[in-house]
Parts: sequence; structure tokens; C-alpha cells
Amino acid sequence: MRLFLLLPVVLLAACQIAPKNDVGSFAWMEKVDQQLSISDGQGHGPDYGSQEWCNVVHFKLYGQHAAESVPCDQVWMEETDRVIRKR
Repeated sequence: MRLFLLLPVVLLAACQIAPKNDVGSFAWMEKVDQQLSISDGQGHGPDYGSQEWCNVVHFKLYGQHAAESVPCDQVWMEETDRVIRKR
């Protein structure tokens, strides 16, 4: 019985140890949003991870709109992360 009570505590502790800035996570998107000034700081702006948000991130990084909507998937986010880290 004690094992069942201990399991949720162990799982919660493991979640808290995990990195919070993993590419694609909410924390990562928040960091990108702040670095590139996507939102106006008052909650106005595209929702994190939405197609609109990804398009704005692309525009802020490259200074031009993409010919088509950016993929806005994990691969795109990882490439975006590499570009931001180089800045």
C-alpha cells in the first residue's frame, strides 16, 4: 500500500527535475516570444505555438514573410532554436 502512495511523489519529483526549456515546450515558446518581442506584453498577440505565432516568429527572425505558412512542427522549432542561439 505504501508503494502506491509513494509512486505519485516520485513521479512528481521526476517531472520537476526535467528541463523546462525543451524546444517546443511552453517555457521555450515563452522565451522565444520575449526574445523576439512577438507579444506586446499585455497578453495581445498570437497564441504560443499557433500557426500565426510561428509565422510571426519566422518574420522576426528573417525579416520577411515566408512564401507559405511555416511548418510549425518540432523540426521547425528545433531549427528556429538553432537560429536564435546563433544570434
